[in-house]
Amino acid sequence: MQFKLKIADLYTALAAAKLALADAKTEIESKQAEVETLIAQFQVRTATVEYRGYKYERSPDGKPLGYPFCSVCESNGKMIRTTYGGGVRTEVQCPRCKAVYGSVSSFPYPQE
Repeated sequence: MQFKLKIADLYTALAAAKLALADAKTEIESKQAEVETLIAQFQVRTATVEYRGYKYERSPDGKPLGYPFCSVCESNGKMIRTTYGGGVRTEVQCPRCKAVYGSVSSFPYPQE
């Protein structure tokens, strides 16, 4: 009887260890995805150039390209490029947070 009780305790401990291992694996995968996202965002930040208070993609010659990145999203750790808002020609909007920026410059991509 004592032996069966010890075996049952070992099974319980083994099940608890398996659950803890599965939780740890999930946490590691989550942290790895977060690290990859941060690395990608850092690479985007280093490939930008500032113009009149807004960050733009940097061309090979160091000039701004396209529409600016959303400064609201950037302050929250995201690098989201704004898009043409459909209204005034110089008005752009963030597709993620919907922030609207007026009187911003956009720079055409070079023709290849």
